Amino acid sequence: MWSQALTHFTSLWLQQPCPLCDRAHPAPLCDRCWQQLQSCQWVEPPQREADALTVLTWGRYQHPLKRAIAALKYEGHRYLATPLGQALGQRWQQTPIPTRQPPWVIPIPLHPQKQRDRGFNQAALIADAFCHQTGLTLLARGLQRQRATLPQFGLGVTERQQNLANAFALGPDLLTRPQSHPILLVDDIYTTGTTVRAAAAVLRRHGWSVCGVVAIARSVSDQA
Repeated sequence: MWSQALTHFTSLWLQQPCPLCDRAHPAPLCDRCWQQLQSCQWVEPPQREADALTVLTWGRYQHPLKRAIAALKYEGHRYLATPLGQALGQRWQQTPIPTRQPPWVIPIPLHPQKQRDRGFNQAALIADAFCHQTGLTLLARGLQRQRATLPQFGLGVTERQQNLANAFALGPDLLTRPQSHPILLVDDIYTTGTTVRAAAAVLRRHGWSVCGVVAIARSVSDQA
């Protein structure tokens, strides 16, 4: 009897509020909120974009997926990267971007000061969960952000490009590796593609092949 009571008490104590609805639940998201997130999921094959980049996303950037990403990035719920990254990995397993060799995975980096302020890079956490799901190799420091930039939100196309000029450089994880595998970029949100194209341009300038980008969400206005 006491053992059952202790087990029940421990179970309750280990539960934490779901960041989207505040219900106590042992998983990062409660079952109800996860089911609501499924409404944002869209079944689309990888889309070929400009600059020979193929884009694969899990869902539409709308509520409640938009709320979940905000909770991850701005409210410190870093554990949300695990189910989101796993879901993205499952999408990859269903409809991967075709490559001759398994790609190496590189997250879009934050500037060091911004990462210190936030405490983590959400793209790196998503990429880690993605690689655990898919078995692909993660190069967490494949790229580095050498220049602080303004938030891309609200900027026009030309302003976005100018904002990211010379923002990225090769990171230590690529400096000593042979160029034997293509690179797959990971980000949380795909909007206009300016950020990932700037990152891909740096990689290609140094001789690396970039097969595409995977992201949790794609801006609704950019979905054809």
